[in-house]
Amino acid sequence: MERLRIEYGTGYMELIVETFFPCRMPAMRKAARLINQYCTDEIRAELLLELWELADGYKTLCDMYRQKMEELSEELAAYRYWRAQFNKTEVLRRRMENNIRLISGGGKG
Repeated sequence: MERLRIEYGTGYMELIVETFFPCRMPAMRKAARLINQYCTDEIRAELLLELWELADGYKTLCDMYRQKMEELSEELAAYRYWRAQFNKTEVLRRRMENNIRLISGGGKG
C-alpha cells in the first residue's frame, strides 16, 4: 500500500503511507479518527500490516545500532554516533507502535 485514500462526505484525503507514518500524536489522533470512521476493515487491515512491517524494520535497526554500540567503548565518537542513531530510531519505533494502537482501536493517545 503506497497511498491510503480516505473518502468522507465532503471530500477525501490521501496519505502517502511511508511518508506520513510514524507521525506525532496530534496528527495521528485526527488521522485515526478518519481512518476508523471511513475506511473499510479490509483497508485498515492492509494498512496495519504495512505499519507492522515498518515497525519491524525500526526494531531491526534498533537492534543493529545497539549491537554496534556494544562493540565500542563509551568515550569514542563512534559510540556517540551510534547511540544517537539508536535514540532517533527508538523514538520512531515507539511512535509507530502508538500509531498502530490508535488505528487498531486501542484507545486514545
